[in-house]
Amino acid sequence: MEISETTTHTKIITLLDEAYESRINDLKRSIELAEEALTLSKETSDKSCIGKSLSHLSLFHMIIGDFDLSINMANEAIENFEELKDEKGIADAKYTIAGALYKTDDYSRGLNNLIDCLSTYKKLGDYHNLARVQKSMGTIYEYMGDIKSATQTYEEAIESGKKAGDLNLQSNAYNPLSGIYLNQGNISRALEVIEQSRAIKEQTGDVRGLAFALYGRGKVYTLTDKFDEAEQDFLESIKIHEEMGEKLGWAMSHHKLGALYIRMGRLDDARETLIKALEYSNKNKIILIKFKANLLLHEIAKKEGDFELALKYLAQYVDEKESVINERTAKVIESYDVISKMQALELEANSQREKADIIEKKKLELDSFFYRISHDLKGPITSLMSLNYVAKLEVKDENALKFIGEYETQANRLNNILDGLLRLTKMSFNEDFKQEIDFEKIVYDCIASYKFLTNYELVEFKIDVDQKIKYEAEWALVNTIIQNLIENGIKYARIEEGNKPFISVSVQRIDNKIEITASDNGVGMDEETVDKIFVMFFRANRKIEGTGLGLHILKRAVERLEGDVSVKSKLGEGTNFKISLPA
Repeated sequence: MEISETTTHTKIITLLDEAYESRINDLKRSIELAEEALTLSKETSDKSCIGKSLSHLSLFHMIIGDFDLSINMANEAIENFEELKDEKGIADAKYTIAGALYKTDDYSRGLNNLIDCLSTYKKLGDYHNLARVQKSMGTIYEYMGDIKSATQTYEEAIESGKKAGDLNLQSNAYNPLSGIYLNQGNISRALEVIEQSRAIKEQTGDVRGLAFALYGRGKVYTLTDKFDEAEQDFLESIKIHEEMGEKLGWAMSHHKLGALYIRMGRLDDARETLIKALEYSNKNKIILIKFKANLLLHEIAKKEGDFELALKYLAQYVDEKESVINERTAKVIESYDVISKMQALELEANSQREKADIIEKKKLELDSFFYRISHDLKGPITSLMSLNYVAKLEVKDENALKFIGEYETQANRLNNILDGLLRLTKMSFNEDFKQEIDFEKIVYDCIASYKFLTNYELVEFKIDVDQKIKYEAEWALVNTIIQNLIENGIKYARIEEGNKPFISVSVQRIDNKIEITASDNGVGMDEETVDKIFVMFFRANRKIEGTGLGLHILKRAVERLEGDVSVKSKLGEGTNFKISLPA
């Protein structure tokens, strides 16, 4: 990336960070900053920044209730993130889509998106976004009438907020928790929690969040007959929501203010407030407030003796509520299907983790056993080899020397197996310090170390190493990988008329990976053999000397470096190994 592009990229990220921070007190400003970031991103064709700008804009439009626009922008952002394989970017956009969906009563699709987000954020250890997702999931549970799950999920959101060190995330969950306590008749606890939230919002300057905290406190004051305080809280909440462009919050506050005025006997004020809420909800498709406002307007008309108008509002309430309840019931069923699948996946994940722990424990026990046995046998084998050397010097009989030679061959093979097992188990118990790897030196040193092999002089080596690569790792692991690749290539060279044996070794940086490839035109393998070559002690060709440990050790080394290894081979034509290590 050129200097000017780097500067622009930095500016875009700064704009988006400022836009995100501004959302708590100036959504209009947030949108302006994100739109500026999007324009700059498109000018530089920076897909990552285009995706992030669209994702931010989508979030801000979701907050103010522009749901269709929000979903369209989020889907466009996802297209960019999928191309870049940006998991977090995809999750951020899906979170916004979920918000737009559940706020229009589409719980099941909202939950599906939130569950996807939850999985990604847990994997990334992103507690900031985990808290946001958990709070939204709590809201869906509450809408569905599952108060136990809602309470538990709000409490999880608070814990995630604490881990993220973000007071606002904690207080966002305090607001709905206060409402649950209030509905359960625990008024003192409801007031305590909502006051906690309000204090945090004032401390952090979260103006938009303060409006919801005041709304929550207004509900507590209403039930405790503190009418003046409740009215003041609702009016202040409405004022903030109007300034911030928060449609849902504005409608909710008007509905509760109308209910307060009915309790106070101020029916004219109640009617005017609720008609505003009804018209606004019709215009902005806020279904929940629509039928609730109609019910309260029915109550006002009945109190005033206007039974015809009361029946009209009641009929509208019944029609809308029946429609909403029927649709909601279907969506609740869908949502619980989603939840049951999520719980099944979590149980399966826990089961897999337990199995993995058991396997890892057994693997360590096996490694420890191999290490002890190999180490204990090493001494006697060395002694036997020394005695064999002495016997060759002393014995002159040709038949006896022939048997001694066979003995020596088997002793050497056993010694090589023990060396392999020791190298294998040391990988589990030793952790060398990382150091900068000189791939070219390792490749040439490994080639030189195999001059004693039978086919060495016949093989042509083709080396292509990018000397600009900067890579730090445990030297012994990298050396083990390259050493085994070269040894295999030499041992399994195809020596026949018309074939010039070669081994081609390449080390290149491709994107964020180090790719090591080793190709040859050797004897090759069939598909059945390729599937077994990494199995401990498996030998593809019994005619060629070996222990069957080399490729197993190679695979373990690659795994220790968190990489992948793949093999392509054709019998009679050659083999290609490709190792990919995270840079």
